[in-house]
Amino acid sequence: MSNKSIFYVTTPIYYPNDIPHLGHAYTSIAADVLARFHRSLGDDVLFSTGTDEHGQKIENAAKKAGKETKEFVDNLIPQFKEAWKVLNISYDDFIRTTEYRHKSAVIEILKRCYENGDIYKGNYEGLYCLGCEAFYLEKDLDDGKCKIHKTKVEVVKEESYFFRLSGYQEKLLDYYEKNIDFLSPYHKREEIINRVKEGLNDLSITRTSFKWGIPFPYDEKHVIYVWFDALTNYITCAGFPDNPKKFEEFWPASVHLVGKDIMWFHQVIWPAMLMSAKLALPKKVFAHGWWTVNGEKMSKSIGNVISPIETSKKFGADELRYFLLREASFGEDGDYSEKSFIQRINSDLADDLGNLLSRALTLIEKNFESVIPQKHDSTNMDEELMKSLDIFEEYQKYMDSLEFNNALSSVWRAVQGANKYINDAQPWKIEDKKRLGTVLYNVAEALRIISIYIEPFMPTKAYEMRLCLGVRDESFKTLKHHIKPGLKTVKGNHLFKKYDIKLIEKEEQEKKNKEKVEKEKEKKEINKKTDAHESKKIMQQDFSILNLKVGKIVDIKMHPNADKLYIEQIDFGTETRQILSGLRGYYAADELLGKKVVVVTNLKTAKIRGLESQGMLLASEEDGKVGILFLEHANVGENVSIEGVTPSTKEIVYEEFAGVKMEVKYGVAYFENSELKAGSEKVKVERIKNGPIR
Repeated sequence: MSNKSIFYVTTPIYYPNDIPHLGHAYTSIAADVLARFHRSLGDDVLFSTGTDEHGQKIENAAKKAGKETKEFVDNLIPQFKEAWKVLNISYDDFIRTTEYRHKSAVIEILKRCYENGDIYKGNYEGLYCLGCEAFYLEKDLDDGKCKIHKTKVEVVKEESYFFRLSGYQEKLLDYYEKNIDFLSPYHKREEIINRVKEGLNDLSITRTSFKWGIPFPYDEKHVIYVWFDALTNYITCAGFPDNPKKFEEFWPASVHLVGKDIMWFHQVIWPAMLMSAKLALPKKVFAHGWWTVNGEKMSKSIGNVISPIETSKKFGADELRYFLLREASFGEDGDYSEKSFIQRINSDLADDLGNLLSRALTLIEKNFESVIPQKHDSTNMDEELMKSLDIFEEYQKYMDSLEFNNALSSVWRAVQGANKYINDAQPWKIEDKKRLGTVLYNVAEALRIISIYIEPFMPTKAYEMRLCLGVRDESFKTLKHHIKPGLKTVKGNHLFKKYDIKLIEKEEQEKKNKEKVEKEKEKKEINKKTDAHESKKIMQQDFSILNLKVGKIVDIKMHPNADKLYIEQIDFGTETRQILSGLRGYYAADELLGKKVVVVTNLKTAKIRGLESQGMLLASEEDGKVGILFLEHANVGENVSIEGVTPSTKEIVYEEFAGVKMEVKYGVAYFENSELKAGSEKVKVERIKNGPIR
């Protein structure tokens, strides 16, 4: 075992279905800052991150992309790693849950829980959110919807193996009481403690409804629940179970960093799993806040999602790292706006620190031919400067408590102290060469020290500062050293670029105006097509040949003789019909099961590849995407029509149906200017904004 101090920091492992958003970047940047700080102290550091690649959500995404699941995730990982490279994330281990070493760790911890009597077989019925891949109680939902994804949860019933979470209620509460830092930040403790006091339900830890996961070793019909799998990554990276020496050194983790939406999994389920397996618990699980954008929640539909990659390319990765950890307390929510970001760059970085470095280098170049001068006798002013730089204890206290904004505030007081020193000393007026040399030496020394303090947050800029000063390997271990006279300085470019806020705001407004014009143009085109049709009376006569009803898909199978066809059993309340659809290339079967869809019920029965289809399920297509027409609240068997039209009972052929031109406008089904409805509920269309209905 090493004689050095050990520090093990983790991020959650992320779904690799997209490049990181601001929330992912925030967690990873914070973990990176802690890792760099402890490396600079001389500690043995392990910093792990990675991707969560199992589960139904990934399996469905792969099917939509028309790829094998492993191939699908393999193609996404390089893009994910490149994102961390752009953001200067210096991880030691990037874990993928599809790796053999991780499977080994999951099976071993499960085996230990099983042998401890905490796993048993049963049947599960619960409210399931596919986005979270988690079950919820009714009280945890918002009008029947997941609070995070704002989508309806599904009722799922299946055979399952359970983890006896209920047996750990008192043990967890006792652990929370004796280990105050475990539930962090402190003001969020009561939320978890109160929920645990309400009682714990046993946790379903296997699934049979999909196959993309680690097989359950005691029953191969089952795969291990994605959260039981994912949480284990932290001990996999620490060497469990195949590298006991490494595991002994680095486990338990010093801190797990997580978003506040996954506190429950990390602060309740994970420690209970470890208790059952007789493994030590992490020292701290810290749940940070979320970022809004200009006061609004980030949303793709609103179009306000901030890409940390694009933002870093535009303004600089170090600048973004500084802003995110300076602007808001790590345990609270923060609000991003480009204006506040630019103000931080211009004021804190360019004016305070960048200008300090530039002034010092210019004066050293002018008066000492770009060579660090000798230091001579100190005055009270010089001693005050050195005192203002002696912030290590305060800085370390804030870093240990993850108060990054306060740590940076203490550094910026030192930066401002150095600026005050140079302003008060007025070296441009000093004629005594020894005194001038002492002042400029002190400023260079202040900049060296400041570069050490900012390095965890802005590693590239700290390195550039040292290149300018002619120093190299600096760390918190060299904090008490002094810069050597005689080193050659290099003026170089400005450390930070300043931005014209008004110009950037103008460019952003022009971009928004352009998007608005495009939307209006698109809307006019839709209206133009609508106006070119016949009168509403004639339109309704056309529509009146249809009999559309709400049906619920209760069973779905693959067509044995057609790769692109599904055989669906659709319930209309009074009868169940068999309908064949070409949705197989666009939807996974479990995405359709239970959906309330719109069906043409008076279409002549057709035989497709040897099997009868008693109607047709309606869908729309746009740019290669297909989306079904659906309803959420309507009753099965209810008529779907437009205002003033009674459904027909006459049987029609496909050519007659094809003559009725229905379309999607902004996600809602229309016949010309009339909305399709079942009762008062509008018929909506998944995935499609505008397009024809077929």
